[in-house]
Amino acid sequence: MFIYKPTPSEELQKIIDPVQRKFGIVPPHWELLAFINPVRFQLFIQEITYLQTHPHINPDLFAMLRLYVANREHFKYCQSFNTKLLLAKGFDKNTIKALKKDAITIPLDEKHQLLAQKAIKALYEPLTFDTSDITSLKERGWTDGDIYDAIDHAAFLFKFSKIIQAYTL
Repeated sequence: MFIYKPTPSEELQKIIDPVQRKFGIVPPHWELLAFINPVRFQLFIQEITYLQTHPHINPDLFAMLRLYVANREHFKYCQSFNTKLLLAKGFDKNTIKALKKDAITIPLDEKHQLLAQKAIKALYEPLTFDTSDITSLKERGWTDGDIYDAIDHAAFLFKFSKIIQAYTL
């Protein structure tokens, strides 16, 4: 499993309990992050909370981006967590299976589909992501902040998943 086994402590429980109440679950890899660095884990949770209340982007887009990246990079924990999250939100298994293979076919409106497509392009093909991509997104009503948030979150998952892999036996 992990290099470290988080040991139950009062301090760790104070960090984990609010997460349990808010999200209904504390995945083992989140518990590991909280154990390794409680301050950074709080920042991680703030990021997730921000995205769940994003003023312009449907929060399901972020879960779909995470699922696509997790599948592409073989991040098992993130695949499982985001699959369960999307199932709980009412998406069916066939839709989720398709999301794992193709971020462009997300089951949201065309505006969100384009944002997902461009975020994945920026993450995996950054040298081909250019002003025409940004212009096409702005023409659909996305702001610079929205574009940044989508790209940043796709990369955010990549970062945390690599960290988790480093701590996995």
